[in-house]
Amino acid sequence: MLPPDPLLDQNFLLFLQSLFTLFAIFDPIGNLPILFSLTSDMDESERKKVVRRSSLVSYGILLTFGFLGELLFIILGITIVDFKVIGGIILLIFSVEYVLGRGSRVHQRGPNEDIAVFPLATPLLAGPGSISFVLLMPGFLTKFVVVTLIVTISWFILHFGTGLLRFFGPQGSIVVSRIMGLLIGAVAIRFIREGLIEIIRMV
Repeated sequence: MLPPDPLLDQNFLLFLQSLFTLFAIFDPIGNLPILFSLTSDMDESERKKVVRRSSLVSYGILLTFGFLGELLFIILGITIVDFKVIGGIILLIFSVEYVLGRGSRVHQRGPNEDIAVFPLATPLLAGPGSISFVLLMPGFLTKFVVVTLIVTISWFILHFGTGLLRFFGPQGSIVVSRIMGLLIGAVAIRFIREGLIEIIRMV
C-alpha cells in the first residue's frame, strides 16, 4: 500500500519539511565555490550553460529514482523500512561530510570530462543523499513538486551565483554548508529511528 501523499492530503507541514530537507541536501549556496572553482577557465556564458545542463541532468536522475523506486524495491525484495535505515545511514554520513569538510567531494576534471554531469549533477546535486531522500519521500505528486521546485531554485542560485558568492563570501558559503549538514544529520537520525522502531515491531 502506497503512503499518503502530503499534497493530496493537504499535509502542508510534511510537504514543507520535504522541501526544506531536499534544499538542505542540495545546498546550492554551499556548492557555489565548487562551481566557480571547476569553471574558473570559462566565461560567464559557458558557466551558465554548465549550470543549465547540470540542473537538467540532476532533475532527470531524481525523478527517475523517485518514480521507479517502488519498482526497484520489488525487484530487489526490500521494503521501505529497510531503505529507511540504510537511507538514514547514508544521509548521516553525508551530513558528517558537510560538517567536517567537503574537500573529498571536489574532483579535478580531466580534459574530456563533462563537469556538468560529473561532478556537478552527480554527486554534488543528485548524489547519494538526495537520491536516498527522494526515494523515501511519500507521494508521487509531492516528489514531483518538491524536486521541480528545488532544482529550479538551485538553478537560479547557481545561475546568478556571482552576486551571491560576493555577498556570502567563501567563508560564508562554508558556514551555510555546515549548518545545512547539522539539519541533514537530524533528519537522518529520524529516518534511522523510525526504521528501527518499525523493524522491532515486525519481529
